Amino acid sequence: MKLTAKILSLILAILIMAAAAIAVNKKILGHDIVTSVEQSLTVETDTLSLVPGGSAVIHTAPFAKKNIGYAGPVPLDIYIENGKISEIKPLTNSETPSFYKRAEVLFSRWEGLSPKDALKQKVDAVSGATYTSNAIINNVIDGLDFYLGTEAGASTSLPFKMWIALAVTLTACIVPLFVKNRIYNYAQLTANVVVLGFWCGQFLDYSLMLKYLSDGFSMPGAIVAIVMLIAAFIYPLFGRAQHYCNHICPLGAAQILVAGICGYKIRLSARVVKVLDWFRKILWAVLMLMLWTDCITGWMDLELFQAFQYESAGWGIIIAALTFVALSAIVSRPYCRFVCPTGSLFKRAENIG
Repeated sequence: MKLTAKILSLILAILIMAAAAIAVNKKILGHDIVTSVEQSLTVETDTLSLVPGGSAVIHTAPFAKKNIGYAGPVPLDIYIENGKISEIKPLTNSETPSFYKRAEVLFSRWEGLSPKDALKQKVDAVSGATYTSNAIINNVIDGLDFYLGTEAGASTSLPFKMWIALAVTLTACIVPLFVKNRIYNYAQLTANVVVLGFWCGQFLDYSLMLKYLSDGFSMPGAIVAIVMLIAAFIYPLFGRAQHYCNHICPLGAAQILVAGICGYKIRLSARVVKVLDWFRKILWAVLMLMLWTDCITGWMDLELFQAFQYESAGWGIIIAALTFVALSAIVSRPYCRFVCPTGSLFKRAENIG
């Protein structure tokens, strides 16, 4: 009976997020539920516009559906004049503005080159906006391949640092099931903060989950997130409650590590804990209502996980994250327990609040 209740809670959480994906992005698993079939076909086939005088505009929207950024597709228009790329223009997208602005510096790497020379360019992702910049790079490659009639296609290999992120995530998923060792635990938590947080920017938040529900999974780039999602939603069905929050989440790991620095802890009364927990629940309900009504959805860009990508995150997010991490020295994991919207979703899926 308990397993049945957990499964029903998981289904409810998925439906809650599916409703949010439809309300915010108007699509589910890559299927546009608003645009008519005829309109979709028009968009699919309109990849190249020829301009009198030999100029051309490459529309990468059809390719953007498989080259997903952090929050969704990042379509571009590539302008070709006199045999060279004169300009690359971003189209409407759902990316966090600060992350996209950081990734836009990539455009200058191709502008002024011929399509053939541009394809030969070795362009690396921008630190602090990895998802977005990889999507831009792959869109440009696919668009130029189409223009030249070549079939090389965008890279489908997993970058080296993502292999490291996958290794750290798998270790966090498997080893704690069998090993109860303090030294290992601190080493794992440190790896979560350094590798998953600061180096690779791999964590679960609302923007990422809505992206996958709206656009589907783009492999192999989504492999780390898929493993994390299994830990967050499937592990609890088998008795591993909050495994993602306790063993993988980089922000949770940072709070646990800082908690070990100070021996003194503020003992919150049961009444205060209950009030703060109700605050978290009400906050989560209000934020979900905003998503369902497609009103003030920008709060998803303000989750404190973004602070790990400090080169792109706003100062407000960084200061708030540092405040909660510092506070965790005297109050056990305050952000996780009393604020985190993503954690609230996981608790709802586990039927624990």
